[in-house]
Amino acid sequence: MRRLGGLIADRASGSLPSRATAVAAVVLALAAASPASAQYVCTSTATDLTCTNSGTAGPQATTGAPGQNATTSNTGSSGDINTDATGANATTINAGTVAGSTSTVTDTGNATTTNTGAITGAMTTTATTGNVTATNSGSVGISVFTTTHAGNAIMVNSGSIGGQLITATSTGNATTINSGAAGRITTNAGAGIAATLNTGTVALTLTTSSGPGLATSTNSGTVGGFLTTMSLNGNALAFNSGTVGALITFANGGSAAATNTGTARNGFFTQASVGSAVAINSGTSLGGLTVVTSNAASALAINTGTVIGPVTLTTFGSGNATLTNSGVISNFGGTAIQFNGGLDTLNLLPGSTIIGGIDLVGANDTVNVFAGNQNLTFNTLAGATVNGNVPFVVAGNQLVSIDPTPFGLADKTLMDFTRAVSGLLDGIGAGAAASGPLSSAFAPSVPGSVAARLDAAFAAIPALADADDQAPVFKAPGIVTADGRAIWARGFGGRRTQDADGAMLAAHTTFLGGAVGFDVLARPDLRLGLFAGGGESRLALAGNSGSTNTDTAFGGMYGRWSFVSFGRPSFLDVALHGGGSTNAASRTINDNTLASGIEIATARYASSYVSPEVAYGLVIPLWAQYTLTPSLRLRYVAGFFGGYSETGTTAPLAVASRTTQDMEERAELKLRRAVPVGPDLLLTSVHLGAIGVERIGDRTIDTVLLGLDLPFVTPGRNDVAGIVGGGGFEWRTREGIALFGAAEAIGFSDQSTVWSARGGVRVAF
Repeated sequence: MRRLGGLIADRASGSLPSRATAVAAVVLALAAASPASAQYVCTSTATDLTCTNSGTAGPQATTGAPGQNATTSNTGSSGDINTDATGANATTINAGTVAGSTSTVTDTGNATTTNTGAITGAMTTTATTGNVTATNSGSVGISVFTTTHAGNAIMVNSGSIGGQLITATSTGNATTINSGAAGRITTNAGAGIAATLNTGTVALTLTTSSGPGLATSTNSGTVGGFLTTMSLNGNALAFNSGTVGALITFANGGSAAATNTGTARNGFFTQASVGSAVAINSGTSLGGLTVVTSNAASALAINTGTVIGPVTLTTFGSGNATLTNSGVISNFGGTAIQFNGGLDTLNLLPGSTIIGGIDLVGANDTVNVFAGNQNLTFNTLAGATVNGNVPFVVAGNQLVSIDPTPFGLADKTLMDFTRAVSGLLDGIGAGAAASGPLSSAFAPSVPGSVAARLDAAFAAIPALADADDQAPVFKAPGIVTADGRAIWARGFGGRRTQDADGAMLAAHTTFLGGAVGFDVLARPDLRLGLFAGGGESRLALAGNSGSTNTDTAFGGMYGRWSFVSFGRPSFLDVALHGGGSTNAASRTINDNTLASGIEIATARYASSYVSPEVAYGLVIPLWAQYTLTPSLRLRYVAGFFGGYSETGTTAPLAVASRTTQDMEERAELKLRRAVPVGPDLLLTSVHLGAIGVERIGDRTIDTVLLGLDLPFVTPGRNDVAGIVGGGGFEWRTREGIALFGAAEAIGFSDQSTVWSARGGVRVAF
């Protein structure tokens, strides 16, 4: 083109024209020779040469003079597009169709290619010392090359590329961002930072490499083959949350670290020859996991996901290797965990499941057992140091641990259940002048009794007419006999949510039950009653680690004495109840010698409890229809658990009988409102208070495991405090029928929350 321009100019003037003049002459000559339908136009200034095509054209060549920016824009159909600049910028923009390839080239300027159309061949963007940028949201049939020697290279693809995508620089940074589709992706920075971000689809391989710089690969899409990240003298980092064929990370002069939260179909490999090597898996690796380091550096693997195949950690010299596992490592019939080197550490966390052999190296190895219910067989434990925060025993090359959570929650589960039983008695032991919510509103005051004196003293105050069951608003003496007999039925249900606490796993307990009762007025200021019922508790540990199902029958007696203290109506409640239970317990145990890796240990045993309690409260009138009742309650619960021996495991646990003892204190304020509704009465209330629970007595649990004595102290916090709050209602009719409902929540300082509800009916006769 330049030669033809020169010849035309020579003929015109006999002198050598400038390069810009020559190019302009060529463009004019081509335009004159083109058919009238062609819409290919070039314009030129001292700084810019721009050629556009909106029709149909053959190959397009836009070559700027030195220092002149060159731009080609195609919205039509053309052959090859070549845009060339010297000492200036080169730009190609294609929104049409290119039946061939595009080439955008400059030396010291910047090169940019933008394709939103279709290119059947390759798309090349090249600079010598400038920056290169390529963007494709259309289609490229073959490959995309975005390269520079000394500048930065950036390629962004959201379209489709039939072949490979290469982004490369010698001394700058190289970045590839793919949200579309490509055959292969290669990002290389000789001395700078190489980074690849893929959220799209790569049919074959994705490779990110650098020289002394940092190499990073981040994939949340799909890579059909290897995702390889490597640095010759720097650090290499890889992050996969998508799907790859294999995840390979290598650093020759620095550290290598890879994190997989997705799927690696053919393995997970991390190696560093100088620095540390780290592999973190919370996803799935179907071809094992390998970590290798040398030069006294450390190798670290953390697995919270699933690895199918061996986990191998190899160090050289005085390097150390550490595997922390709370996920699944499965290689049945082979080695699941292999350490090669010295100073090896295996950390077993809750949730750890290992299927296959465990090969330690020797006396310098350490096993830290932070997971219960493990029944693991090693190649050797001779000389190894075994530590743990859960009960465990070592016998030869076998290590067995137990989860102490059910033992730590046994008394708490019993306290929740008995608290619900105690709640059934709330207020129903009231006499004519007592603060019981259901019966006294329909009982007559006996002349000369405490009730009669209170009636006279507070008759003019509507709030106290039925405030906590003082002198009633409505009398129905024809319905209630002189001894004030009544029967009732109530039910309860609730749930405890327990967060993980120290060696104890997270767990939840559900409980429910019901009871029927009968009470009479023994004298005007004293009501006594009996009750009986049944219920169940279901304890479930996090991760299906175990469960305990308890069925309980219970019964007891209660009473309320009504009197005046501090010039106020007051009451003293007492109760004594107890029960017997059958318990079915199960533990899910990891046995690495089994193909499933799991065995279920089961046991059945009996238990019983006894619980006396006392409460004192008084009634303070506030204003019409409202009263405030402060109260103090003290409750003691002793649980008697029978001994048992497990079945279903090669390492059965034998547990001796034991006794738990707990004290519970509760201080509460209850605000009540009494509202007449026609001939009936509606009582609503809210309460707020503080609660404390303390373990007392001997807390040692005696067990035997693998023939070895294994006593341990009941885990969990011995002293806890909490805040309690809730509300309720009672609907009383003149016919002597009362409906009741209440709910409350307790937040304890041991990261647990207890929700409960109860309701029922009471009939006076």
